[in-house]
Amino acid sequence: MKKIIIFIPFILFAQNFTEIKNEIINSTKYKIQQKKIEIYQQKLNSIKAINSGKLEFSYSGVYFFDTPKMKLTTLQPVAVNNNQLIYKKVSSTLPMSDNTHYIAEIKYSYPIFSGYAISNMIKQSKLNLIKEKLKLKNLKRVLTIQAAKIYSNIYALNQQIKALKTQKEAILNSKKKAEGLYKAELLDKSNLDEIDAKYFETIAMIQNIKANKNSLLEMLSYLINKKVNKIENIKISHKNFTPNFLTRSDIKAIKQTLKIADTNIKIAKSKLYPSINFAIALKKEADTPLLDKNDYQNIDKSYAGISINYNIFDGGEIKSKIEIAKLTKLTNQLFFQDYLNQIKTEYSNLLNQYNALFYQLNSAKKEIIARQSYYEYIKAKFDEGLADVSDLTTALAKLTASKAKKEIIKSKIFFIQQQLELNKGE
Repeated sequence: MKKIIIFIPFILFAQNFTEIKNEIINSTKYKIQQKKIEIYQQKLNSIKAINSGKLEFSYSGVYFFDTPKMKLTTLQPVAVNNNQLIYKKVSSTLPMSDNTHYIAEIKYSYPIFSGYAISNMIKQSKLNLIKEKLKLKNLKRVLTIQAAKIYSNIYALNQQIKALKTQKEAILNSKKKAEGLYKAELLDKSNLDEIDAKYFETIAMIQNIKANKNSLLEMLSYLINKKVNKIENIKISHKNFTPNFLTRSDIKAIKQTLKIADTNIKIAKSKLYPSINFAIALKKEADTPLLDKNDYQNIDKSYAGISINYNIFDGGEIKSKIEIAKLTKLTNQLFFQDYLNQIKTEYSNLLNQYNALFYQLNSAKKEIIARQSYYEYIKAKFDEGLADVSDLTTALAKLTASKAKKEIIKSKIFFIQQQLELNKGE
Protein backbone atom coordinates (compact mmCIF):
# COMPACT_ATOMS: atom_id res chain seq x y z
CA MET A 1 0.00 0.00 0.00
CA LYS A 2 1.48 3.26 -1.10
CA LYS A 3 1.69 6.19 1.28
CA ILE A 4 0.33 9.46 0.03
CA ILE A 5 2.28 12.48 1.25
CA ILE A 6 0.58 15.84 0.95
CA PHE A 7 2.75 18.94 1.08
CA ILE A 8 1.06 21.99 2.49
CA PRO A 9 2.89 25.13 1.44
CA PHE A 10 3.96 27.44 4.27
CA ILE A 11 2.72 30.92 3.49
CA LEU A 12 4.50 33.89 5.02
CA PHE A 13 2.00 36.68 5.58
CA ALA A 14 3.36 40.17 5.15
CA GLN A 15 2.67 42.69 7.90
CA ASN A 16 1.83 46.31 7.21
CA PHE A 17 3.05 49.15 9.38
CA THR A 18 -0.30 49.64 11.12
CA GLU A 19 -0.06 46.07 12.40
CA ILE A 20 3.51 46.68 13.52
CA LYS A 21 2.41 49.79 15.45
CA ASN A 22 -0.30 47.82 17.20
CA GLU A 23 2.25 45.19 18.26
CA ILE A 24 4.53 47.77 19.95
CA ILE A 25 2.76 47.14 23.27
CA ASN A 26 4.24 43.63 23.22
CA SER A 27 7.75 45.07 23.41
CA THR A 28 9.71 44.02 26.49
CA LYS A 29 10.70 47.65 27.08
CA TYR A 30 7.03 48.65 27.04
CA LYS A 31 6.14 45.92 29.53
CA ILE A 32 8.97 47.01 31.85
CA GLN A 33 7.57 50.55 31.90
CA GLN A 34 4.10 49.14 32.64
CA LYS A 35 5.52 47.41 35.71
CA LYS A 36 7.10 50.68 36.81
CA ILE A 37 3.62 52.23 36.79
CA GLU A 38 2.42 49.46 39.11
CA ILE A 39 5.36 50.21 41.43
CA TYR A 40 4.46 53.91 41.59
CA GLN A 41 0.81 53.02 42.22
CA GLN A 42 1.89 50.99 45.24
CA LYS A 43 4.11 53.86 46.41
CA LEU A 44 1.07 56.16 46.29
CA ASN A 45 -0.98 53.66 48.29
CA SER A 46 1.83 53.42 50.84
CA ILE A 47 2.00 57.19 51.37
CA LYS A 48 -1.80 57.52 51.54
CA ALA A 49 -1.79 54.97 54.34
CA ILE A 50 0.07 57.44 56.59
CA ASN A 51 -3.12 59.53 56.81
CA SER A 52 -4.96 56.56 58.30
CA GLY A 53 -2.68 56.38 61.28
CA LYS A 54 -0.91 53.28 62.53
CA LEU A 55 -2.15 50.47 64.78
CA GLU A 56 0.62 48.35 66.32
CA PHE A 57 0.82 45.44 68.72
CA SER A 58 3.90 44.52 70.73
CA TYR A 59 4.62 41.84 73.30
CA SER A 60 7.92 41.39 75.10
CA GLY A 61 9.27 39.32 77.96
CA VAL A 62 12.56 39.65 79.86
CA TYR A 63 14.39 37.76 82.56
CA PHE A 64 16.59 39.76 85.00
CA PHE A 65 19.65 37.95 86.30
CA ASP A 66 19.50 40.20 89.35
CA THR A 67 16.25 41.07 91.00
CA PRO A 68 15.49 44.75 90.25
CA LYS A 69 15.86 46.75 93.45
CA MET A 70 15.45 50.37 94.55
CA LYS A 71 18.07 51.75 96.92
CA LEU A 72 16.91 54.23 99.61
CA THR A 73 19.14 56.46 101.74
CA THR A 74 17.44 58.26 104.67
CA LEU A 75 18.50 60.24 107.78
CA GLN A 76 17.13 58.71 110.95
CA PRO A 77 17.46 60.06 114.51
CA VAL A 78 19.64 57.84 116.69
CA ALA A 79 20.33 60.00 119.82
CA VAL A 80 19.60 63.24 121.69
CA ASN A 81 22.35 65.63 122.72
CA ASN A 82 21.54 68.89 124.51
CA ASN A 83 17.99 68.69 123.38
CA GLN A 84 19.11 68.17 119.71
CA LEU A 85 18.50 65.05 117.62
CA ILE A 86 21.47 63.32 116.16
CA TYR A 87 20.84 61.80 112.68
CA LYS A 88 22.54 58.95 110.89
CA LYS A 89 22.39 57.90 107.26
CA VAL A 90 20.62 54.59 106.84
CA SER A 91 20.66 52.70 103.51
CA SER A 92 18.10 50.08 102.54
CA THR A 93 16.94 48.28 99.41
CA LEU A 94 13.45 47.41 98.23
CA PRO A 95 12.59 44.87 95.50
CA MET A 96 10.96 46.53 92.42
CA SER A 97 9.75 43.46 90.51
CA ASP A 98 10.22 39.75 90.06
CA ASN A 99 13.04 38.38 87.92
CA THR A 100 10.58 37.96 85.05
CA HIS A 101 8.75 40.88 83.43
CA TYR A 102 6.25 40.95 80.55
CA ILE A 103 4.82 43.86 78.59
CA ALA A 104 1.95 43.86 76.06
CA GLU A 105 0.75 46.93 74.21
CA ILE A 106 -1.78 47.78 71.49
CA LYS A 107 -1.01 51.28 70.26
CA TYR A 108 -2.73 53.59 67.75
CA SER A 109 -0.83 56.66 66.58
CA TYR A 110 -1.94 59.41 64.23
CA PRO A 111 -0.09 62.42 62.76
CA ILE A 112 -2.35 65.38 63.61
CA PHE A 113 -0.14 67.95 61.88
CA SER A 114 3.05 67.53 59.86
CA GLY A 115 3.53 71.02 58.48
CA TYR A 116 1.63 69.92 55.32
CA ALA A 117 4.40 67.41 54.58
CA ILE A 118 2.10 64.37 54.29
CA SER A 119 -0.45 66.09 52.01
CA ASN A 120 2.38 67.25 49.73
CA MET A 121 3.99 63.80 49.76
CA ILE A 122 0.67 62.32 48.60
CA LYS A 123 0.39 64.99 45.90
CA GLN A 124 3.96 64.32 44.80
CA SER A 125 3.32 60.59 44.61
CA LYS A 126 0.25 61.20 42.44
CA LEU A 127 2.30 63.43 40.14
CA ASN A 128 5.01 60.76 39.90
CA LEU A 129 2.36 58.20 38.94
CA ILE A 130 1.00 60.51 36.22
CA LYS A 131 4.55 61.14 35.02
CA GLU A 132 5.25 57.40 34.69
CA LYS A 133 2.04 56.92 32.69
CA LEU A 134 3.09 59.74 30.37
CA LYS A 135 6.53 58.15 30.07
CA LEU A 136 4.79 54.95 28.95
CA LYS A 137 2.92 56.85 26.23
CA ASN A 138 6.14 58.55 25.19
CA LEU A 139 7.97 55.23 25.11
CA LYS A 140 5.34 53.91 22.70
CA ARG A 141 5.99 56.95 20.48
CA VAL A 142 9.77 56.38 20.59
CA LEU A 143 9.46 52.65 19.89
CA THR A 144 7.07 53.32 17.00
CA ILE A 145 9.60 55.73 15.46
CA GLN A 146 12.30 53.06 15.81
CA ALA A 147 9.99 50.55 14.14
CA ALA A 148 9.25 53.02 11.32
CA LYS A 149 12.97 53.47 10.67
CA ILE A 150 13.59 49.71 10.48
CA TYR A 151 10.44 49.18 8.39
CA SER A 152 11.42 51.86 5.86
CA ASN A 153 14.96 50.42 5.57
CA ILE A 154 13.57 46.92 4.95
CA TYR A 155 11.30 48.34 2.26
CA ALA A 156 14.26 50.09 0.56
CA LEU A 157 16.27 46.84 0.61
CA ASN A 158 13.32 44.89 -0.81
CA GLN A 159 13.12 47.31 -3.71
CA GLN A 160 16.87 47.13 -4.28
CA ILE A 161 16.63 43.34 -4.46
CA LYS A 162 13.73 43.66 -6.88
CA ALA A 163 15.70 46.06 -9.12
CA LEU A 164 18.78 43.81 -9.05
CA LYS A 165 16.69 40.76 -9.97
CA THR A 166 15.37 42.69 -12.96
CA GLN A 167 18.96 43.57 -13.80
CA LYS A 168 19.94 39.89 -13.51
CA GLU A 169 17.21 38.85 -15.96
CA ALA A 170 18.27 41.58 -18.36
CA ILE A 171 21.89 40.38 -18.16
CA LEU A 172 20.82 36.79 -18.93
CA ASN A 173 18.85 37.97 -21.98
CA SER A 174 21.80 40.03 -23.14
CA LYS A 175 24.10 37.03 -22.66
CA LYS A 176 21.96 34.89 -24.98
CA LYS A 177 22.14 37.58 -27.63
CA ALA A 178 25.90 37.97 -27.06
CA GLU A 179 26.44 34.23 -27.51
CA GLY A 180 24.70 34.43 -30.86
CA LEU A 181 26.89 37.36 -31.89
CA TYR A 182 29.98 35.47 -30.68
CA LYS A 183 29.10 32.44 -32.79
CA ALA A 184 28.63 34.76 -35.74
CA GLU A 185 32.11 36.10 -34.99
CA LEU A 186 30.68 39.59 -34.37
CA LEU A 187 31.72 39.69 -30.72
CA ASP A 188 34.90 38.87 -28.83
CA LYS A 189 34.95 36.28 -26.03
CA SER A 190 36.14 38.98 -23.63
CA ASN A 191 32.75 40.61 -24.01
CA LEU A 192 31.04 37.36 -22.97
CA ASP A 193 33.33 37.17 -19.95
CA GLU A 194 32.40 40.72 -18.99
CA ILE A 195 28.70 39.83 -19.09
CA ASP A 196 29.36 36.79 -16.90
CA ALA A 197 31.30 38.93 -14.43
CA LYS A 198 28.42 41.42 -14.23
CA TYR A 199 25.96 38.55 -13.71
CA PHE A 200 27.87 37.07 -10.76
CA GLU A 201 28.47 40.53 -9.33
CA THR A 202 24.70 41.10 -9.38
CA ILE A 203 24.03 37.77 -7.64
CA ALA A 204 26.54 38.66 -4.92
CA MET A 205 24.90 42.04 -4.40
CA ILE A 206 21.48 40.40 -4.07
CA GLN A 207 22.75 37.96 -1.43
CA ASN A 208 24.46 40.72 0.52
CA ILE A 209 21.32 42.88 0.55
CA LYS A 210 19.20 39.86 1.56
CA ALA A 211 21.51 39.30 4.54
CA ASN A 212 21.11 42.94 5.58
CA LYS A 213 17.34 42.69 5.17
CA ASN A 214 17.18 39.55 7.34
CA SER A 215 19.17 41.35 10.05
CA LEU A 216 16.67 44.20 10.01
CA LEU A 217 13.76 41.75 10.17
CA GLU A 218 15.35 40.24 13.28
CA MET A 219 15.69 43.71 14.81
CA LEU A 220 12.04 44.46 14.07
CA SER A 221 11.00 41.11 15.55
CA TYR A 222 12.97 41.88 18.71
CA LEU A 223 11.43 45.33 18.96
CA ILE A 224 7.80 44.11 18.91
CA ASN A 225 8.60 40.78 20.59
CA LYS A 226 7.02 38.89 17.69
CA LYS A 227 8.45 37.18 14.61
CA VAL A 228 8.29 39.26 11.42
CA ASN A 229 9.18 37.51 8.15
CA LYS A 230 7.82 39.90 5.54
CA ILE A 231 6.49 43.42 5.31
CA GLU A 232 4.08 45.05 2.91
CA ASN A 233 4.95 47.91 0.61
CA ILE A 234 4.61 51.48 1.82
CA LYS A 235 2.19 54.12 0.66
CA ILE A 236 3.08 57.79 0.70
CA SER A 237 1.25 61.01 -0.05
CA HIS A 238 2.17 64.63 0.55
CA LYS A 239 0.50 65.66 3.82
CA ASN A 240 0.25 68.84 5.84
CA PHE A 241 1.05 68.80 9.56
CA THR A 242 -0.11 71.15 12.32
CA PRO A 243 1.98 70.46 15.42
CA ASN A 244 0.88 71.16 18.98
CA PHE A 245 3.98 70.31 20.99
CA LEU A 246 2.44 71.05 24.41
CA THR A 247 0.21 67.98 23.99
CA ARG A 248 3.16 65.64 23.44
CA SER A 249 3.54 63.03 26.17
CA ASP A 250 7.23 63.83 26.78
CA ILE A 251 6.42 67.53 27.21
CA LYS A 252 3.57 66.65 29.58
CA ALA A 253 5.96 64.44 31.57
CA ILE A 254 8.40 67.35 31.98
CA LYS A 255 5.49 69.55 33.14
CA GLN A 256 4.79 66.97 35.83
CA THR A 257 8.45 67.26 36.85
CA LEU A 258 7.91 71.01 37.38
CA LYS A 259 4.88 70.28 39.58
CA ILE A 260 6.90 67.70 41.51
CA ALA A 261 9.57 70.37 42.08
CA ASP A 262 6.87 72.58 43.65
CA THR A 263 5.93 69.83 46.09
CA ASN A 264 9.61 69.35 46.98
CA ILE A 265 9.75 73.02 48.01
CA LYS A 266 6.64 72.62 50.18
CA ILE A 267 7.95 69.43 51.76
CA ALA A 268 11.22 71.19 52.60
CA LYS A 269 9.27 74.12 54.13
CA SER A 270 7.18 71.74 56.24
CA LYS A 271 10.19 71.40 58.59
CA LEU A 272 9.62 75.05 59.60
CA TYR A 273 6.40 73.99 61.35
CA PRO A 274 6.01 71.88 64.48
CA SER A 275 4.85 68.29 64.08
CA ILE A 276 2.02 67.13 66.31
CA ASN A 277 1.31 63.45 66.90
CA PHE A 278 -1.41 61.71 68.91
CA ALA A 279 -1.14 58.26 70.47
CA ILE A 280 -3.43 56.08 72.56
CA ALA A 281 -2.57 52.63 73.89
CA LEU A 282 -3.83 49.71 75.91
CA LYS A 283 -0.79 48.58 77.88
CA LYS A 284 -0.17 45.98 80.56
CA GLU A 285 2.95 45.08 82.54
CA ALA A 286 3.14 41.99 84.74
CA ASP A 287 5.35 39.28 86.14
CA THR A 288 3.61 36.41 84.32
CA PRO A 289 3.22 35.65 80.58
CA LEU A 290 -0.60 35.94 80.89
CA LEU A 291 -0.22 39.42 82.40
CA ASP A 292 -2.38 38.56 85.40
CA LYS A 293 0.00 39.21 88.32
CA ASN A 294 2.18 42.10 89.37
CA ASP A 295 3.22 42.22 93.01
CA TYR A 296 4.95 45.58 92.82
CA GLN A 297 3.16 47.81 90.25
CA ASN A 298 -0.23 48.30 88.72
CA ILE A 299 -0.81 45.94 85.76
CA ASP A 300 -2.77 48.39 83.61
CA LYS A 301 -0.59 51.17 82.22
CA SER A 302 -2.83 52.30 79.36
CA TYR A 303 -2.38 55.87 78.24
CA ALA A 304 -3.26 58.61 75.72
CA GLY A 305 -0.94 61.43 74.80
CA ILE A 306 0.09 64.17 72.38
CA SER A 307 3.66 64.95 71.37
CA ILE A 308 4.90 68.17 69.78
CA ASN A 309 8.27 68.37 68.05
CA TYR A 310 9.70 71.64 66.82
CA ASN A 311 13.13 72.39 65.44
CA ILE A 312 14.62 75.42 67.18
CA PHE A 313 18.09 75.40 65.64
CA ASP A 314 19.73 73.19 63.00
CA GLY A 315 22.60 75.33 61.74
CA GLY A 316 20.70 76.34 58.58
CA GLU A 317 19.99 72.80 57.33
CA ILE A 318 16.28 73.43 56.60
CA LYS A 319 17.02 76.73 54.87
CA SER A 320 19.61 75.02 52.64
CA LYS A 321 17.17 72.26 51.70
CA ILE A 322 14.54 74.85 50.73
CA GLU A 323 17.08 76.66 48.52
CA ILE A 324 18.11 73.36 46.90
CA ALA A 325 14.46 72.60 46.09
CA LYS A 326 13.99 76.08 44.59
CA LEU A 327 17.14 75.80 42.48
CA THR A 328 16.06 72.36 41.28
CA LYS A 329 12.75 73.81 40.14
CA LEU A 330 14.53 76.64 38.30
CA THR A 331 16.83 74.10 36.60
CA ASN A 332 13.82 72.05 35.51
CA GLN A 333 12.15 75.17 34.10
CA LEU A 334 15.25 76.00 32.04
CA PHE A 335 15.46 72.40 30.83
CA PHE A 336 11.78 72.48 29.84
CA GLN A 337 12.23 75.63 27.77
CA ASP A 338 15.40 74.31 26.13
CA TYR A 339 13.77 70.94 25.34
CA LEU A 340 10.71 72.65 23.86
CA ASN A 341 12.92 74.84 21.63
CA GLN A 342 14.92 71.76 20.62
CA ILE A 343 11.90 69.74 19.47
CA LYS A 344 10.51 72.77 17.62
CA THR A 345 13.82 73.13 15.74
CA GLU A 346 14.03 69.40 14.99
CA TYR A 347 10.44 69.35 13.76
CA SER A 348 11.02 72.35 11.50
CA ASN A 349 14.12 70.70 10.02
CA LEU A 350 12.23 67.45 9.45
CA LEU A 351 9.44 69.33 7.69
CA ASN A 352 11.94 71.01 5.37
CA GLN A 353 13.52 67.61 4.57
CA TYR A 354 10.08 66.12 4.01
CA ASN A 355 9.07 68.74 1.46
CA ALA A 356 12.47 68.61 -0.28
CA LEU A 357 12.25 64.83 -0.65
CA PHE A 358 9.12 65.11 -2.80
CA TYR A 359 11.06 67.27 -5.26
CA GLN A 360 13.81 64.65 -5.22
CA LEU A 361 11.22 61.92 -5.82
CA ASN A 362 9.84 63.67 -8.91
CA SER A 363 13.38 64.11 -10.23
CA ALA A 364 14.15 60.43 -9.56
CA LYS A 365 11.06 59.36 -11.53
CA LYS A 366 12.14 61.46 -14.50
CA GLU A 367 15.65 60.09 -14.23
CA ILE A 368 14.30 56.53 -14.45
CA ILE A 369 12.41 57.40 -17.64
CA ALA A 370 15.58 58.86 -19.16
CA ARG A 371 17.75 55.92 -18.01
CA GLN A 372 15.21 53.42 -19.35
CA SER A 373 15.14 55.16 -22.72
CA TYR A 374 18.93 55.28 -22.91
CA TYR A 375 19.25 51.61 -21.89
CA GLU A 376 16.78 50.52 -24.58
CA TYR A 377 18.72 52.58 -27.14
CA ILE A 378 22.07 50.95 -26.16
CA LYS A 379 20.48 47.48 -26.02
CA ALA A 380 19.08 47.88 -29.54
CA LYS A 381 22.52 48.89 -30.79
CA PHE A 382 24.10 45.98 -28.91
CA ASP A 383 21.64 43.53 -30.46
CA GLU A 384 22.79 44.76 -33.84
CA GLY A 385 26.42 44.43 -32.83
CA LEU A 386 26.97 48.20 -32.90
CA ALA A 387 27.54 48.77 -29.17
CA ASP A 388 30.11 47.48 -26.73
CA VAL A 389 29.24 45.23 -23.75
CA SER A 390 30.65 47.77 -21.30
CA ASP A 391 28.23 50.38 -22.68
CA LEU A 392 25.33 47.97 -22.17
CA THR A 393 26.28 46.92 -18.61
CA THR A 394 26.97 50.54 -17.62
CA ALA A 395 23.57 51.67 -18.92
CA LEU A 396 21.88 48.76 -17.12
CA ALA A 397 23.70 49.48 -13.85
CA LYS A 398 22.71 53.15 -13.97
CA LEU A 399 19.09 52.22 -14.66
CA THR A 400 19.10 49.83 -11.67
CA ALA A 401 20.74 52.47 -9.46
CA SER A 402 18.13 55.09 -10.46
CA LYS A 403 15.28 52.69 -9.57
CA ALA A 404 16.90 51.94 -6.20
CA LYS A 405 17.41 55.66 -5.56
CA LYS A 406 13.72 56.36 -6.13
CA GLU A 407 12.72 53.68 -3.61
CA ILE A 408 15.27 54.92 -1.07
CA ILE A 409 13.73 58.40 -1.37
CA LYS A 410 10.27 56.87 -0.86
CA SER A 411 11.48 55.04 2.24
CA LYS A 412 12.93 58.29 3.63
CA ILE A 413 9.63 60.09 2.98
CA PHE A 414 7.76 57.31 4.76
CA PHE A 415 10.05 57.43 7.79
CA ILE A 416 10.02 61.24 8.10
CA GLN A 417 6.24 61.24 7.61
CA GLN A 418 5.89 58.86 10.55
CA GLN A 419 8.18 61.07 12.63
CA LEU A 420 6.18 64.19 11.79
CA GLU A 421 2.93 62.43 12.63
CA LEU A 422 4.16 60.98 15.92
CA ASN A 423 6.06 64.10 17.03
CA LYS A 424 3.40 66.69 16.29
CA GLY A 425 1.47 66.08 19.53
CA GLU A 426 -1.68 64.26 20.52
